[in-house]
Formats: sequence, structure tokens, C-alpha cells
Amino acid sequence: MPPGASDSTPAATTATALAAPSGAATTAGGAPEPLLRLYGISKRFGGVQALTNVSLEVAPGRVQGLIGPNGAGKTTLFDIVSGITPPTVGGVQFAGREVSGLSSTARARLGMRRTFQRAQVFSWLSVEDNVLAALEWHGGGGGVLADLVAWPGRRALERSRREKADEVLAWCGLADCRRAAAGSLPLGQQRLVELARAIVDEPRLLLLDEPTSGLDHAESERFGDLIQSLRGKGTAILLVEHDAGFVMRMCDRITVLNLGAVLAEGTPAQIQADEAVRNAYLG
Repeated sequence: MPPGASDSTPAATTATALAAPSGAATTAGGAPEPLLRLYGISKRFGGVQALTNVSLEVAPGRVQGLIGPNGAGKTTLFDIVSGITPPTVGGVQFAGREVSGLSSTARARLGMRRTFQRAQVFSWLSVEDNVLAALEWHGGGGGVLADLVAWPGRRALERSRREKADEVLAWCGLADCRRAAAGSLPLGQQRLVELARAIVDEPRLLLLDEPTSGLDHAESERFGDLIQSLRGKGTAILLVEHDAGFVMRMCDRITVLNLGAVLAEGTPAQIQADEAVRNAYLG
């Protein structure tokens, strides 16, 4: 039982799993089979212990929140999951496969995508080209020269790329600004461009790092609607977010980090009721 949890309140770490989404693989107990597993993750940077023995799971069609004070280790954990930095101890499994030794590019091609705390768009490219860039590895693309020497197979790949991009741009509400330079857009739309680029290749796992940072209420609500739509499509989502209200509305389960270690894990209601979490983070 986490510190501060009473006998009359179910401990956050003993919450019953939610029902599996339709069509999802399940464990013998009926819970969704996790797509992402982190086990015993610890990370040191020189003399600084950034993470200590962190384990968590994310299932398809589930939104797993990751919250905690500044410096709790949330972004470091994201960097480990996405392959930007290796753990000192522990490992990462994705779709039943050990991926700890794979690069971020290799993990992306397995179906893992990430956004960043600061929106990272190709500011000089159009909104459409930002999204098309995520599909380049499938073939097609190549610009004017490739168009001049195109063969039927390449033209078919390019047509498929553009159809996918069109669909996602419309879904994210970006169709009207597709020709605009991404860097010329307001922050809220830049975050949507980053999301569109992340989801156009239909990832199985989406890592969202502070997606509502700098957004107004209407933009945050729009982003939340998109997250719930992705959840309904079966995408597994790991969400880092400082807006506690947004996290409580979006997430099926929440892991709380404090000083690099797991303080509590459970449903939003259980996390809100946990005295140790309130003292360390929620206030």
C-alpha cells in the first residue's frame, strides 16, 4: 500500500485492470496484454541517480499517464523508451520483443512514435511536407527529380503517401493550412503538426511529452479529443503532462514518479486519493 493510503481506500497499486478493448489480446485474467513493458529501469548520469527501479506497462487502447514534480525523471524515462538514451540497469520490451539494444529509428519502424516537450517541426517545410516526411522510409518521395524519372511502382507509393497525409491532416484539422510553412503557425497548430507526423504511419505506441504545454483551453480540449480517438482505435499511449486535470480526464491509469522512483500507480481516482501523491505533487 503506498504511503498515506488508508485501509478503507483501495491502494493505487492494487487497482483492477480495465476491460480490454474489442479485439485486443488479453492475459489469462482478462486484462489487455501489455504492448510496452519497462522492467527495473535505473539510470545514472555520472553521480546523479535519475531513475531507480522503474517498471510500468502500457496495453493497446489504453492511456497510461506519467506524472511527477519537475526533475522526477519523466523525460529521462521517455528517452529510454524511445531509444535516445540506454538504461543503466533494466530493459524495454515492445510487442513481446526486447528492444533495449535497438536505436530510436529501429524502434520507430516497429511502431513506436514520440512527440517532444517543445514542439519539433521542420519549420521551413510546409505542414504537408512535415507529415509526408514520416512516410519517406516506405518509398515514394524524392522530390522533383524522382518525379521526372518516376516508374509506376514509385508513383503508386507516392500516391499512397499523399492519401495517408491528406487523411491525417483533415483528421487533425490542418487541411486548410497544409501549404503553410509549419514554423509560421501558432504553437497550438505546431503541436497538431507534430501529432499528425507521429500518427500518419499508424504507430502502435505513441509517446506524448507535455502535449498541452502552452496551449489554451480550447486547444487542449481539441488535443484531448484526438487522444481519445486514438485510444479508441487501439493505440497504446504513454502521456507525460503537467496539467493534472487533463491527465485525470485522459488516462486509464497513472504512474507517479518522485525523485526518480515510482511513488504510486493506479486509476485516476486512486491517485487523487493517495495522500503521498497529494503531498509530493498534487498539493
